[in-house]
Amino acid sequence: MQTVGVDRSNPDVIDLVLREGGGSLRHAAKGSLGMARAVPLLAAIGVLCALPAYIVMLLAGTGWGPVWTVAGIAGAVGAVLGAAAGVYLAFLDVHRLRFSPATTPATVTLVRGTRTGRPRPLTTVRRIRIDHSTEEPYDGDPLPESVTVTLTVHLRHGRTRSTSLSPATDTTALHRELHQALTPGIQVDLFVRHHRRPKPPPQDPHRRISLDGVGRGTGAGGC
Repeated sequence: MQTVGVDRSNPDVIDLVLREGGGSLRHAAKGSLGMARAVPLLAAIGVLCALPAYIVMLLAGTGWGPVWTVAGIAGAVGAVLGAAAGVYLAFLDVHRLRFSPATTPATVTLVRGTRTGRPRPLTTVRRIRIDHSTEEPYDGDPLPESVTVTLTVHLRHGRTRSTSLSPATDTTALHRELHQALTPGIQVDLFVRHHRRPKPPPQDPHRRISLDGVGRGTGAGGC
């Protein structure tokens, strides 16, 4: 989980930290090189995604040779596409939003994985949304309560990748800090939802008896 925070170490700016690091080619290169370790897994996912094609080919009587060829192609495509997506995120993903000046922000700078951009008008950021969802267990549920917290920055042209926060995040305090620092220039919203996990329907005992009876009848007929 990420820890979103407001960095005020520089008295001239306010940094909304979405992800650690960023802003340098070295950091981006290090992140993209980490994708090399995931290439075997990405290839395996590609091979599994083409499983229906293997079944169709075997049923059509093509044999295992063409199946292995298709599997190799699927694995290579999965590895290439996955690695490309990882490199894209490492270089272009937004890590920080730098608001300046600190007192009454008028510009924002997007700090991406590989570089720090130029200051842009504050209207570049349309909205900051915090979602806090709590799923409570039903009576007798063996699973514990589940909490999901995300933060999403909506830009004028698209949005940043949603950041998953720790379930222990004090979203009220985070919303208050961002609201005090950035409004009225930027809208900051907090959405809190509570819902109970639906209880699974009870098993129908008559249906189970019926199925057992069918099984016994089938066995007797076979003898």
